[in-house]
Amino acid sequence: MSIHSPEFDVAIIGLGPTGATLANLLCGLNLSVLVLEREADLYDLPRAVHFDDETMRIFQWVGIAEELAQQAFINRGMRFIDAQENVLLDWPRPTAMTSNGWHASYRFHQPDLERALRTKLTARHDVEIRLGHRAESLHDHGSQVSIEYRNGSTGEAGKTSSRYVVGCDGARSVVRRAMNADMENLGFEQRWLVVDLLLRKEMPALADRTIQFCDPVRPATYCRNVGLRRRWEFALLDDEDSSVMMDKANIWKMLRRWITRDDAILERSAVYTFKSAVAETWRTGRLILAGDSAHLTPPFMGQGMCAGIRDVANLAWKLDRCCRGRGGEALLDSYQSERKSNAIEYIETAMKLGALINKMRQSWSQKSTSAPEDDVIEFREIHPRLGHGLGRSDDAQRGQLFPQTRLSNGQRLDDSVGYRPFAAIDGDCEQALINSGIAVLNTRTEPGLIPVLEELGAKMVLVRPDKRILGTAKNLNDLKDFLELIASTATCAGDPAVQSSRGN
Repeated sequence: MSIHSPEFDVAIIGLGPTGATLANLLCGLNLSVLVLEREADLYDLPRAVHFDDETMRIFQWVGIAEELAQQAFINRGMRFIDAQENVLLDWPRPTAMTSNGWHASYRFHQPDLERALRTKLTARHDVEIRLGHRAESLHDHGSQVSIEYRNGSTGEAGKTSSRYVVGCDGARSVVRRAMNADMENLGFEQRWLVVDLLLRKEMPALADRTIQFCDPVRPATYCRNVGLRRRWEFALLDDEDSSVMMDKANIWKMLRRWITRDDAILERSAVYTFKSAVAETWRTGRLILAGDSAHLTPPFMGQGMCAGIRDVANLAWKLDRCCRGRGGEALLDSYQSERKSNAIEYIETAMKLGALINKMRQSWSQKSTSAPEDDVIEFREIHPRLGHGLGRSDDAQRGQLFPQTRLSNGQRLDDSVGYRPFAAIDGDCEQALINSGIAVLNTRTEPGLIPVLEELGAKMVLVRPDKRILGTAKNLNDLKDFLELIASTATCAGDPAVQSSRGN
């Protein structure tokens, strides 16, 4: 392909939740977007079943949070029990709203989420979605990427180009292969049989939370999902054949402790190899990874999809600046340095929870009937900061999420400022920011910010589009550094003087 002005700003490979969220965020920033999705239709059966408050906050920026809240079930937590039904670990999730402005944990039906994301995309301008098309080759020419793709049903080949390509195409990522990026194995790999059922009627005897059965013979997981949907997951032994274990007779045999054929319809079953892995490189030139292309998380925290959504919240605004010539290599380098350590912390925590189940199996193999006391893990909810990246490394607040307060008009904070940066300031500092080109929220008109600034010990807080704190100023002496941060971060999204690729 000859080199010319790229047809799109960003091409996204994969239209799952991660890719569709990224596409919505980029279109909201007025970039031109191409999405290539190898499947011709939306997969209409359950897969991911959990997301958290931070993820819902990102869906709020897309404009689908209220719809999802009507469809989702507020998760009440998780409990680990042994074969004698002793509680080894209790992880209740708060039912009150968190500092992100949403509930801590939701159960959902993935097709509902994907429909909402795709419906939102159809209302966006400057996005082209090609279903049933697979990317076949990617070539980074330094100033743009040429893309060759093929229609899966007709076999027709096509070519196009974009400034950047983001691989949201899962564990067998075409983009990662084009980058020659290796996956680092973090030490967890197990086969599990996942079974999704649709109850014929309500069954109050089934728990209304997630239960991890630390059974020494066959560890299992039960999930209370939306409506009449329920999920069970069973660990498979090394010598068990996956196809044999997926036989319906075997499935109902494993389920008989809780449910029978008369109680439910078997909607879906699949054997997954749960893994813990992270890509060593998340970006090579103009090729970038996000979601399962970049990291694989065991399911015991329900954080696999959430990690991908966090990836694109971090990435979209940085791509916006780079497409408009207001960001360079350091900005894009910060994507991996900030996100990788955050994702790994979730992976390692999920591995610890998985270890609680597998230590029971180890104990059983050694003829023990229960886990010793020191096997019980004291679990605490984690809220990892970003890794090293943008902002001053000596700022203790850098990388934390800024709380989503209610404004004086009753609006949620993010509904007012959108997916853009802003400064929250004490009233005495407003004059210095008049010409900063950034949205300013002042405690004089927004008194709800007073306790937030007091807790942060700051007179001014600069918040990035992804609602992570970029920097703070504790007094007026810090103002110069603060203004320099603003100058380096304020986005030009929505600037009518800047045209996307398709407008050139």
